[in-house]
Amino acid sequence: MEAVDLGQLLSSKQDRRIRVIENLLRGKKTVSTLYWGQRYHLLPLLNLSKHLARGGLDTAIQDLQQRDWVTVDAEQKTLRLTAKGEVGLAQHAYYRPVTVDQWVNWDLNAARQRLLLAVQVTSQFAHSTARYYPLATDQETRRAVRQWFHGAKGPALASDLATALTASLRQLPNETASIMTDQFTGFDQPGLTLEQLALATDQTIWQIRLREFDGVAQIARDAWQTTHPLHNLLAPLWRVPVSTSSQATLAAVTAGGDLQRVADRRKIKLSTVREHLLEAAIMLPVTDFPYELVLPPAMREAFRTAVHGDLDSWQYVALPQAMQAEYDFFYFRLYAIWRMKQEVPA
Repeated sequence: MEAVDLGQLLSSKQDRRIRVIENLLRGKKTVSTLYWGQRYHLLPLLNLSKHLARGGLDTAIQDLQQRDWVTVDAEQKTLRLTAKGEVGLAQHAYYRPVTVDQWVNWDLNAARQRLLLAVQVTSQFAHSTARYYPLATDQETRRAVRQWFHGAKGPALASDLATALTASLRQLPNETASIMTDQFTGFDQPGLTLEQLALATDQTIWQIRLREFDGVAQIARDAWQTTHPLHNLLAPLWRVPVSTSSQATLAAVTAGGDLQRVADRRKIKLSTVREHLLEAAIMLPVTDFPYELVLPPAMREAFRTAVHGDLDSWQYVALPQAMQAEYDFFYFRLYAIWRMKQEVPA
């Protein structure tokens, strides 16, 4: 990720923690990372760069500092865009994905690998080519594509797949569609790498990846239809963006279970129940979480009268001692999440 890419993830109105952005990209799903990811409106970054090394954004940060585009609070380890940074970033035409709201519901990296290999296999099959070098992928991708192909192959597969992919890509900006098709490898056609596409289009590799994620997400979403030729290959990659254990806790609480009783029944700590609920509250739409049960109106009203100003400045320790004695930090954090869900992203 280059300086201009990281700059797009920052704000001139809000300090943003370096490690939160890094951990989102790496897929580190602690409650703190998810909470601040939501606060920054950056949750779609989750899992997009699993192989990013610890400190992998440091070079981009140094570049931003050298340009005077950011200020860095070394103690708090936060970044904030400067006025010069805002002007500098505004001079770069930057891609804004159109499917971003769907990204947390798909394993986009796995979907990408499956899609590219499926296109290659189908193309070679359509040309009756038995000897070719398949794309280098992990074993799970090869297994999934092999199973899909044996169930889908037939004289109409190539044309059906071409029709379906065309329909999906027509819903995207032309350049994004071109970048997707330029990556496809098939009979007598080697696909271009991300580096080649970045050089050819004068964009950063991360921008090319954003376009790629956009294309993959659109195709995966369309493949949710059972008649789509890639349905059996891509639909299994759809996911509820909440861990299985957290889903079980949420279901128990939604059924009317007291938090301690749920903990006892599931043989987990009360603190774990609370972590599960916070994860679910962050990742799910406001209508899918039982706020009326866990954070009833009277409790919300108590917090509303006690906390003021910008949500980022709220501190549990600033609450009156009587409130701290009555309400655990869990409820304070849950109230902040509920309030965030009422906001419209800038």
